[in-house]
Amino acid sequence: MDVNEYRKICSELSGIPLFDGKYSFYYDETGNVRKFKLTENGVNADEGISNDFILGGVLFKGDVPPSEIDTLFDELKIKTSEIKFKTLAGRGADFWTTIRKRPIQQFLKWLESSGLYVHYATLNNMYFSIVDMVDSLFVTQPQFNFGQEWERGLKASLHRFVVAHLDEILPIFYSYNYPSLAKADIKDFCYDLSDLIQSYGDEDFYLENFRQLLKANGRKGELLFIEDNTPGLLVEDYSGLRDGRCAFYKDSMHYFDGEAEAESSLENTIFTLNGKKISNYKFLDSKEERLIQISDVWVGLMGRLFFMLDQSSPDIIKSKMGSLNETQKECIHIINSLIDRSERLHIALIQNVNSLEIVQHRGALLELMDELVR
Repeated sequence: MDVNEYRKICSELSGIPLFDGKYSFYYDETGNVRKFKLTENGVNADEGISNDFILGGVLFKGDVPPSEIDTLFDELKIKTSEIKFKTLAGRGADFWTTIRKRPIQQFLKWLESSGLYVHYATLNNMYFSIVDMVDSLFVTQPQFNFGQEWERGLKASLHRFVVAHLDEILPIFYSYNYPSLAKADIKDFCYDLSDLIQSYGDEDFYLENFRQLLKANGRKGELLFIEDNTPGLLVEDYSGLRDGRCAFYKDSMHYFDGEAEAESSLENTIFTLNGKKISNYKFLDSKEERLIQISDVWVGLMGRLFFMLDQSSPDIIKSKMGSLNETQKECIHIINSLIDRSERLHIALIQNVNSLEIVQHRGALLELMDELVR
């Protein structure tokens, strides 16, 4: 697919303007469960339910970083060849513990003053696994597709129901070889899932509309996007995020941490420019590229932050914030400031393949946290 056509489609569907600046993007990732699959007992990686895959890091305009990278490493006084998030935060540290660590505080203060921008793309494995059901409904019943807000509402409500009832949903998926339903089984699958939703008497407007549309598709025996796939394979890999970034920011250069899976996925990219496969990327050894190491710390911090936000309510946030000292509060302000700065440069630098409800929940709590530190 030609990248210019892809970018045009993305821009028209999302309303996000195109971005033609020449920047240098550096990446690392967290939450990679490789393949996310159904099993007889649920899924092969429970952490893939509770944690997003996050691809992200830092970027700057042109080819030369706007600040001296070695300064950060001198300040941290790390005596290893490579810094990682776990080196600075400690293994198993939650978000609140992480921002109490002096190396993390030093890292954030340096990043804020460095002139670098941050970026990330998150993917919720379970959300990604089920949205094709909703998209399939509108192939058969396009008259009931009332636009993006409608689609997102249906997907968010379905995701919330699925996550709340995994112990009942996953066995249904497994028994029908989801996401590779046989034509003969589509009606029964749709009715089984519809009956389960109805049994809970959920009054959610979007969920009830999804249920009715699902039954109608069952009668027609069609769910196009969950047929003819690999049985049980919910997420094959995360290549769509990697080559999607390279394609959307086609005039920029993209530097990834060297990894066999990532290299293979980009070598097999579907995107072309002037009839040739895109080549605006390189793979680097993180031990030799400090901007990759900085990216590792950033995405690791985002992983801890999002996990905490997903488990929190406004009351929990207010309670936690009341116990922070000024330096810890400054860390929270810096995180919000870095994200805001990047969104002002280009809003798609912060990307979420996730339920609208989760994105809004995280955004509201981050805003609350920023208000509490001012």
